[in-house]
Amino acid sequence: MSYYQSNYPSYGGGSAYPPSSGPPPPPGYGGGYQSAYNVNQYPYGGAYQQQGAVPGFTVPAVQMCAYNNQDMLPQAPAQMVQPITNAVNSYDQHLMNWQLKQQEEMMDMMEERFRMLEEKQSKGQEISKEDEQEVEKAKSGDIKDLMKAKFIDELVRRETVSGTFEMTEGTVKPFMVYPAEDPVVQYYNAERATDLTDQPWDPEADCEYLRKGMKGAGTDEDAITHVVASRCNQQRQKLKTMYKTMYGRDLIEDIHSELSGDYRESVMACFVDPARYDAWCVKEAIYGLGTDEATLIEVLMTRTNRQIAEMKKVYGDVASPNRKVSDTLIEKDIEDDTSGDFKRLLISASQGNRYKISRESLEAAVEEIVADGHETGMFQVNYEKLCDMDKARRDAQLLFKAGEDRWGTDEETFNRIFSTRDYYTMRTIYNEYVKITQRDILNSVDRETSGNFRKGLYAIAMNIRCRPMYFAEKLRDAMKGLGTADKTLIRIIVSRSEIDMVQIKDCFLQLTKQTLWNWLKDDCSGDYKKLLQALVGKN
Repeated sequence: MSYYQSNYPSYGGGSAYPPSSGPPPPPGYGGGYQSAYNVNQYPYGGAYQQQGAVPGFTVPAVQMCAYNNQDMLPQAPAQMVQPITNAVNSYDQHLMNWQLKQQEEMMDMMEERFRMLEEKQSKGQEISKEDEQEVEKAKSGDIKDLMKAKFIDELVRRETVSGTFEMTEGTVKPFMVYPAEDPVVQYYNAERATDLTDQPWDPEADCEYLRKGMKGAGTDEDAITHVVASRCNQQRQKLKTMYKTMYGRDLIEDIHSELSGDYRESVMACFVDPARYDAWCVKEAIYGLGTDEATLIEVLMTRTNRQIAEMKKVYGDVASPNRKVSDTLIEKDIEDDTSGDFKRLLISASQGNRYKISRESLEAAVEEIVADGHETGMFQVNYEKLCDMDKARRDAQLLFKAGEDRWGTDEETFNRIFSTRDYYTMRTIYNEYVKITQRDILNSVDRETSGNFRKGLYAIAMNIRCRPMYFAEKLRDAMKGLGTADKTLIRIIVSRSEIDMVQIKDCFLQLTKQTLWNWLKDDCSGDYKKLLQALVGKN
């Protein structure tokens, strides 16, 4: 296959990728880089934390508790909404029960660990300085103070990842150890007389298995699908580097030459670092003939402040790889390719400057749960304390006057409020708006605005109220009717697979009364279907 120079970025191998050949190859960040997209919160090239471990919980037993009990505890259902104007519940009671149960388990494990450490100290056995500090804290104060601090740390982590305090879960998680049934284990048993069962993940073994699947005549697509769908993005980045180290070959080039069609597009997308993938999607939506407004709305209206900052940092390299450009290139591209109120809404979103809830405000809003007059040692968030209620009521009144209460619409007021307020203040504003107008905010957006500006406001409102339902709607729309919007399908499944795909699937089931797995089975085919199904998993 002949290659020619294109506007796709080229990393490492120096090759050019033909137009419409899928996303650019990943850059391969160095060790220690912590991404805002890193929902799993472990470092590149380092040890992988247990799924469910809470940064700040320095007690390994507590981490193990969260990990070991996640399958036994009732899983928190996604915050469900019906599309358009139906009311959105902020939390389901099952979510509260799940969090309380987890807190109870964590507190029991903390108490047991402190007891064991004190026993070691009494016997003159040495313990780490970190453990000693934890024990002293427990002795000097109530263990509930430690529990509250850990709870707040976890809320801050969630807010950093998703912009909300809701628990989210991806369907793709770090691959920790090889189970006996893993194809890589079977390959090593047959070809290397080595048993990898229960051994830690080995990128060299995976690369050997991938090379075997692509070497010679024909391609073992099942091998590629298995590795891509069962290893997380950061592990795929390591595979790219290891593959080149082992064979002097570019993994992405080999994949490109071996595969074709939508299957190739989706595999290549999985190998791109999330920030660059977002930047590439935005660039593709703007450059060339026409503008893909739907993609711009989807990406810019749903990412957190930190995610947008990361995306902007790499956007220049992706959009203009052959010359140095300013950090504001994305704003210029938006301004040159869109217009009017929609342009201003996109530029506002591209700042990544939505207000955040301070830790001080969060600490003031976290309260101990009292049941039957007794303190429980468990904690919850009093959401009314997270925002200035008087200001929220004023903003709701301003939105009313900007739309329902006048002839025409003051789009600037909608832009200002929708683009700046933090998520929980916005939820309060929406609730107050209903009291004033007797209308849901989505109904007023539909009545008072139009075109892409309306679609952008709708995306912001749904993203704030229930982001998983927004993506569930997008996935349904991509597959319903004649034909399939494959770019949308790939973009959402790849970008959300490690963040909140579990909740998206729950919302999709409520929305369509069928699982996402079944819709993919009926709407896609071949290896392309197998990969997407493997990424989302069965319910």
